[in-house]
Amino acid sequence: MYEKVKKIVKKIVPKGWVRGNTQTLRKIVAAFYTGSSYECGICHFQMSRFILLENGNKLCPKCGSLPRSRRLCSVMQSEVGIQNKAILHFSPPKSLSERIKKAGPLSYISADYSGEFPASEKIDITSIDKSDESFDLIICFHVLEHVLDDEQAMRELHRITKKGGLCLIQTPFKEGNTYEDASIILPEERRIHFGQEDHVRIYSVQDLMKKLIAAGFNVVERIFEANEGNRMGFSNNETILFAYKK
Repeated sequence: MYEKVKKIVKKIVPKGWVRGNTQTLRKIVAAFYTGSSYECGICHFQMSRFILLENGNKLCPKCGSLPRSRRLCSVMQSEVGIQNKAILHFSPPKSLSERIKKAGPLSYISADYSGEFPASEKIDITSIDKSDESFDLIICFHVLEHVLDDEQAMRELHRITKKGGLCLIQTPFKEGNTYEDASIILPEERRIHFGQEDHVRIYSVQDLMKKLIAAGFNVVERIFEANEGNRMGFSNNETILFAYKK
């Protein structure tokens, strides 16, 4: 129901007006979901239920966070840490970006290339205009599957990561081998083959790990499960790659 209403709104309401009034619209929507059964780990909104999207993802009605953003926030808080770290965050969801900035990093740069996400800088991940070993932590969630020259992007990520630093990396994954075909260039064909109009491949976990290792990283695969009751609306069997610079 939510996605049907969203599609109708997109057709009849100017995009600029929607962007300028997103927070107000979300407050209105959230009022219908108030409760105590679930909680968003990013905005701490307590609700009767998450909005269930067609792809099975659970959307926070208040801040619009997806399960992967809530998982990332949880991992950063419980295992990685934010305070006093120089952080570079590619394609940052607004609610998560604001949460990180408030958590006391040494510095925080949000980066986007296509203009899809609000960000402080426009950065091409294959040619990053930053000095060697600039960042303690780099967040690269659902980015590499968009990048034609992904191996160059990984070399750049390694170059700007400090020794002992960490890249947190996630993409959509499949079993078997990575699937890519450079001859598939039309958006509608990419959607059919790769799941989205601007994706250029679907990685397997092992193939992506091999590429990251070739770029110089030490890589650890972590698989996260949803907690009993799943109060935070996490996904099950969620893989995050922890790529460390030696």
